[in-house]
Amino acid sequence: MEECKMVKPRKPLKLWEKKARELEQENSPEPQAISDDLHTSSAILDDIFRDCADVGNRDFLIPLSAPRPARLYLLKGMMDKDMINESVIDPLTDPQRIRPESEITDLISAHKLTPVEDFEQATKSILNGEALLLVHGSATAWAINTRAAQTRGVDEPETQSVVRGPRDGFIEDLETNIALVRKRLKTPLLKSTIISIGTMSQTQIAVLHIDSVANPKVLDEVHARLDKIDIDGIVDSGQLEQLIEDNAITPFPQIANTERPDGAAAALLDGRVAIMTDNTPFVLIVPTVLTDMLQSSEDYYERFHFATAIRAMRYVLFALALLGPALYIAITTFHHELIPTLLLIRLIGTRAGIPFPAIVEALMMELAFEALREAGVRLPKPVGQAVSIVGALVIGQAAVQAGLVSPIMVIVVAGTGIASFTVPGFNLAISVRLLRFVFMLLAAGMGLYGINLGLSILLFHLVSLRSFGVPYLAPLAPITIGDWKDMIIRAPTWWLQARPTFVAKENIHRQKKGARSVQPPVEEKDE
Repeated sequence: MEECKMVKPRKPLKLWEKKARELEQENSPEPQAISDDLHTSSAILDDIFRDCADVGNRDFLIPLSAPRPARLYLLKGMMDKDMINESVIDPLTDPQRIRPESEITDLISAHKLTPVEDFEQATKSILNGEALLLVHGSATAWAINTRAAQTRGVDEPETQSVVRGPRDGFIEDLETNIALVRKRLKTPLLKSTIISIGTMSQTQIAVLHIDSVANPKVLDEVHARLDKIDIDGIVDSGQLEQLIEDNAITPFPQIANTERPDGAAAALLDGRVAIMTDNTPFVLIVPTVLTDMLQSSEDYYERFHFATAIRAMRYVLFALALLGPALYIAITTFHHELIPTLLLIRLIGTRAGIPFPAIVEALMMELAFEALREAGVRLPKPVGQAVSIVGALVIGQAAVQAGLVSPIMVIVVAGTGIASFTVPGFNLAISVRLLRFVFMLLAAGMGLYGINLGLSILLFHLVSLRSFGVPYLAPLAPITIGDWKDMIIRAPTWWLQARPTFVAKENIHRQKKGARSVQPPVEEKDE
């Protein structure tokens, strides 16, 4: 087993941060301890959960040598009735199972039993779906894990489907999601830390990393940003992403998300950190760079020839999705000399009778296609697919016949829409769709010069972005030639011996040289 390396300690807090935390601790009241009197403790919990119809309780008597009254609090919608009866109620009320010297904790057969000393912790345990046992004469309550599995089964991800690769995906249960990653990384070096965020929601957040592989500075920064969050509740990982990302103004996503356990495991092996949020199947991956958004998990499951060709095509289609309509507007409006004569004559013929300039045509068609796309997402699946496909055909054909747009404009907009679907990262595809309108306006005002100006500003902006301290354009800026083997091209697996150097700073090598098995030489036949 690989030897664990020491993780660098976190940076010490500044003086004003220390004073702020000390003041907060002084002003915060001490949690009230649980009383050894069952009536008193029950009255306090009854008052806390007043008008909470989903919180129930049950009184019973434990037949010890000196019978002791007890009360069990539970959340009705999250409890497993059979488990409560078999693991808690029956063992504590059956005289045949109880001996005079028996301890209560020895009688309960649940796999997880946690002592609870105060009412704040007791309240959290009940709201998390655990059963809380109060016993008269004991100042310690017991939280018993009797939660029922009420999440959907592990199924194939809907947003990141592949032809070749695993079919399982994350679900809305945090423990199951951690287990899906642990199933792929069976090593004690895989560490997971669980914290709660949200004063009301108490949403559980899990931070996963591989010790001695992940960058300690990135890990410390992740914990520091999570610790600073003070909010009523976190419902989805998208909210958490907006609270911890570096630049909240840019349209470009600086944190990747995935529904695929194999994708999360691969990111952890690269030295990245995974952030899981309870009740959501989307796992955040940090740090991330722009080129990560143009890669798919399937790239590593196919032979490198095919994967390289597909990646190169994605980059071309990414540029087309961003600049396709803008180039058409600029060339047809300002730069006719760039069009071959025969094609120019045909374009003029198709635009004869069109009452709008090219920019108005493009805006109308783009807005119509975006509306159809949004309608297809919001409607039920069978209806949504029919609306997006049939609606696009009908609207495009009707607009051409009505003389509102030219046929070539319909082709350009449709091709641009198809190109945007090839971007694996959905967040990046949304950014491209937004920036497409900006480049269309620049092309309508200044032609190709406007497009060049927009690209220059966009490049400067991308260079300035960081994702948890990692340059967003790495390994292009700064240039790291060694990491280009897994960028536009996907080198053979036996060549990918090192992890990305802009992510992993320690334990860079992931495999030894000569890992690929070599075909034995063919023996010559004796004549």
